[in-house]
Amino acid sequence: MHQYILLLALCINPDFSSAEGTQNPLQPRIIGGRNATQNEFPFVVSLLFHGRPRCTGTIINRFKVLTAAHCINGTTCNGWTVKAGFYIKGDPNTIERKVKCLKLHRNFAVKRYKAFDVAIMDVTQPFEFNAAVQPVIFPEFHQKLPVGTQATVVGWGLSQFQPTIVRPLVLKSLEVVTISKRQCRQIWQDLHRTICAIQSTTLKRSCYGDSGGPLMVGNVQWGLISRGVTNCTAFQPLRFLEVSMFTKWIKHFSRIPRQKN
Repeated sequence: MHQYILLLALCINPDFSSAEGTQNPLQPRIIGGRNATQNEFPFVVSLLFHGRPRCTGTIINRFKVLTAAHCINGTTCNGWTVKAGFYIKGDPNTIERKVKCLKLHRNFAVKRYKAFDVAIMDVTQPFEFNAAVQPVIFPEFHQKLPVGTQATVVGWGLSQFQPTIVRPLVLKSLEVVTISKRQCRQIWQDLHRTICAIQSTTLKRSCYGDSGGPLMVGNVQWGLISRGVTNCTAFQPLRFLEVSMFTKWIKHFSRIPRQKN
């Protein structure tokens, strides 16, 4: 099983309680990969906290955004901004929305974030859907993604980590293949509500800053970047929160209130 050890690194700070409260939180980012094209991932948004890029998310509907709970844990809605329709720095078509409400999964806790690292953001004004801004599609509740499926990880990944940090100007994507939990368990122990995947090129991996980004198969979001290891040079299978385990929760807390006449 050594071929799985030398493939990918997902790099995060394991102490999210302290990392997310700092000005320079360490979260997963994609290193390498390819540049996304315009309108290729219209459901992906960039999440900024007090003007600084913090995480990635996906559009659920006109008012709701899905992301990782550890991204917003310990913060309030004040200071958060969602940038949609944004695939390249300086894009004039970018839509910005302030956040008015944060909903973390009730079972989320820093010591148990691995299994319930999911949250919803509520924006102050509805998104205007167009070619660059669209909602994502979710799998059915408890639906399983077959082993060996080709998938895509999307996010604002670092284009270079060493010797200097270089942040990308364009949204990044990385092609991966899902593997079984039995194979993934050679490295990771706790795989509850988890999808594992690998990429065959060691120079392409996830590293700092893309928590909350999606694992996609077509237009369906099967996974959410949540966790990993602490060393960007350690090549290990990527782990994603299994979104199909939370589709009922997502639908329940993303209902749009009826407008009063």
